[in-house]
Amino acid sequence: MARIVGESYNQPTFIHSVTATDLNDELFAAVRADYELVRECLNDPARGFSALSGKMGVYIQPRTKGAGHGSVSRAFYARPRFLAEFVDLGE
Repeated sequence: MARIVGESYNQPTFIHSVTATDLNDELFAAVRADYELVRECLNDPARGFSALSGKMGVYIQPRTKGAGHGSVSRAFYARPRFLAEFVDLGE
């Protein structure tokens, strides 16, 4: 499901579209590589959780939740490049 998000949490969000997804072999391999990159970082004692960065990943990125102002929590976000495989972004 893709949604259009308002500029703040006070504004409503709207469902843009609902699309069934089926990752082809090439796209699945790329998403899997993003996963393995994060996994390797987390399992590396010299890097670990604090080394996760929004610069990681081609299709999926780990980064701070929200604006990131001092936040240590992380979430996974689909990059526009990934979304464009399934959703018309109008670009």
